Amino acid sequence: MKITSIIDIIDGKLLNSPSISFIYSFKTNVSKVKEGDLFIAYNLDDIQLAIQKGAFAIIVENIYPIVDKEIAWIKVDSLNTSVIKLIRYKLAHFNLEAFFCDEISNEFLKNFSSLSNKKIKIIPKNLKGFVPILEDIDDETILFSSNNEVLDKIYPNNLKFENEDFLVSNLLKHSLFETSFTFKNKYFQRVKIPSIYIESFIRVYNFLDIKEFDDSKLKNINLFKTIFLDKNFNIVEFGKSDKFIITSNNISLVEKEISYLKSRFTYGKIIYITSSYNECLPKEQIILKDISEIKNIFKKNSFNASYIFGFDSVNIEENLSKVEKELTLF
Repeated sequence: MKITSIIDIIDGKLLNSPSISFIYSFKTNVSKVKEGDLFIAYNLDDIQLAIQKGAFAIIVENIYPIVDKEIAWIKVDSLNTSVIKLIRYKLAHFNLEAFFCDEISNEFLKNFSSLSNKKIKIIPKNLKGFVPILEDIDDETILFSSNNEVLDKIYPNNLKFENEDFLVSNLLKHSLFETSFTFKNKYFQRVKIPSIYIESFIRVYNFLDIKEFDDSKLKNINLFKTIFLDKNFNIVEFGKSDKFIITSNNISLVEKEISYLKSRFTYGKIIYITSSYNECLPKEQIILKDISEIKNIFKKNSFNASYIFGFDSVNIEENLSKVEKELTLF
């Protein structure tokens, strides 16, 4: 790809008169740079390494000394905008299917696409992370994004994924967390998906045309993520206790999940814990600044269920799993 073409695409300014006139590919991760690449320098400290690895061109947003006059130095007003324009240019060479999906479908797609023969690519929220994927794009690729604005910018010819309703039969809600149902003559027994997300699951399952469903992948789904606790607030196996916590980091799903929790869990006390006051949560909120204090909060509050927003579930599990050492005097 010619340097002059790149400058036109990103509306950049060439800062020198390089001896090279083309690049092979573009990278945002310096560890992936190869000879002949264009490096988009989000971190100026990476520029020297990119040059050592053979970069033919450097795109910068801020002033940086031209330490190698043989390669091209290009100045832009916004690196993010430049990435969007380069991705759009790259994708315009393919005849792709592209879909805008909601956060729920996106979560199922991320975890189940490996079970499909279809070539699914999920566009990350940070487009820097999509640049390496571009090298594996072809006309068979199907793009998905939960950010409609970003998708419109990089591939305007897209469709909404949730444009068809799916019905299941023999629906049986065993608990807040497990559901059985039939879809297309296949019986799904006690799958660990709350009933509010069954339609989204079926939509993804049907689109991916999954032949052999692996329910172990449900463990990685960050929807209504549940951790069961014993009386000492230690983690126990799924369903082995009547005390549990539900974790969430997705603000768009909070109202849906809390409404479901309240309607289905009417026989126990629910407490709400958050890193900062959140209008989507009930008014009675426990503000927790440091997740290492989670067990102390539990000890001070009587509850059967706790909805925790704003903390990573992995960090919560790590803190709950810590063994408290007591000093004993003899």
